[in-house]
Amino acid sequence: MKALSSRLLAISFFIALPAQAGDVITLAPGRSANFSLQENLTTGYSWRIDQSASRNLGILSISDGGRGGGRRRMVGSPSVRHWKIRALAPGHAEIVFAYQRPWEPAPVQTRTVEVEVAP
Repeated sequence: MKALSSRLLAISFFIALPAQAGDVITLAPGRSANFSLQENLTTGYSWRIDQSASRNLGILSISDGGRGGGRRRMVGSPSVRHWKIRALAPGHAEIVFAYQRPWEPAPVQTRTVEVEVAP
């Protein structure tokens, strides 16, 4: 029983770890990186930047790179949302992306990207 309990604990830790881990981007001032997230716009869900939950966005310039997907747009088919993140000044920023429908009060998922800008 103790061995089974230890295995279950190890499995639950392994599964939970990726959900808690964030993305980290390291840039020098003036440099850029692209960041993409999969979404399903045909169901109303899309990613947006949560300005109130994000921190220190003033050291970055974030531009919307649009969406990409397959040639055939079918209901329920995924697409990919792209952003270009440009470092303006040294520091640390956190970009919080929220996945939600515009008419719903809360996101169903969030994703945090940490950006380190080092000279």
